Amino acid sequence: MKQLFVFFAILFTCQLGIAQSKSGIDREKLLDYYQSQRYAEAATYLQSYYKEDTQDVKALSQMAYANIMAGKLAEAEKYYIILNTLQPNNIPTLFSLAGISSRRGNVEKAKTYYLEVLKNDSTSFSAYKQLADLDREGISLVRNHYLEKANALMPADADVAFDLCEVYFKMNFFDKAKLVLEPALAADSSNLKLLKMKMPISMAGRNYPEAIKTGHLLLNYGDSSTFVLNNLAKSYFLSLDYPNALKYFLIIKDKAFDNEGLYYNIGLSYRGVKDFKNAIPYLEKAIKEGISPKIATYYGLLGDSYEGVNQNETANKAYKKGLQFENNGSLLYNIALVYETKLNDKKNAVNYYDQYLKTINPKEQPKLISFIKNKIEELKK
Repeated sequence: MKQLFVFFAILFTCQLGIAQSKSGIDREKLLDYYQSQRYAEAATYLQSYYKEDTQDVKALSQMAYANIMAGKLAEAEKYYIILNTLQPNNIPTLFSLAGISSRRGNVEKAKTYYLEVLKNDSTSFSAYKQLADLDREGISLVRNHYLEKANALMPADADVAFDLCEVYFKMNFFDKAKLVLEPALAADSSNLKLLKMKMPISMAGRNYPEAIKTGHLLLNYGDSSTFVLNNLAKSYFLSLDYPNALKYFLIIKDKAFDNEGLYYNIGLSYRGVKDFKNAIPYLEKAIKEGISPKIATYYGLLGDSYEGVNQNETANKAYKKGLQFENNGSLLYNIALVYETKLNDKKNAVNYYDQYLKTINPKEQPKLISFIKNKIEELKK
């Protein structure tokens, strides 16, 4: 990248030629600014020699370039706008204006400049690519159009191919995704980004051997991410190779990426090799992971809401359902209170107050224990 900057620096310095000499600009000094990437100093140096209202295209180009490289976007934009007025429809200028607008957060303005580029050059791959990059909100038909145009102009570009494949995959157009992916991978067969896209596309097309081969290729390249291991394990599982599926599911587990789906797949893999003993704990873990830790609270709120409309028996059913997920003291107390005060069922009230007592820490809440015990004694009379 630094070499590219130096190239442009030399190019712009040479462009000034005799005009720079006449103006008294020290070309060696200017070149030194560029080579050392001191663009702000270069911009200040140039602006000190040229009039503010100059119409000299080469001078404006130099000052625009120096300012944009210095990150002084508003200043650079000012010069590029003048250049665009002096030389309308100049494609490099339009690209510069679009890039500045994008960097300054004015996406719509950037789009306008890129569209101007396309009016002058309908085969501009870069314009289509940039327009697609500016439109990433969900699945957009406009973005799809830009990606398709860019891909048609340059099928080997990995970034465009990946983005278009991703869009097609989300739309379940798996055959289209595969057609886009093939030439890009042919041009760069070791591109990890494209290979990782190939795995789910192969799986969607039920070509599990291809997905497995791709997965191992990624592992050989050093990519042992959860994504690769998970897709590899699933490919083995769907091709009914349970021993290998189990091998990779267990590797994921050892990497501490535990979740409901993983436990479920491990359980199914153990079932696939008829190891029901090991299947049981993993399926139990899958069930546990699948239940929200807040579900007892949800049932508590549901029960309280039923109480609010005087559906007290239904309220207790909700509270008791919550107890199936957590031995929650608040639920036990609520059940006891409903039996005592609303259903006039002293026997069940005592039963649940007794259970509630067991959830109270005697060191932290001795007064509460005393209160509940007295309540139980009163109910037993």
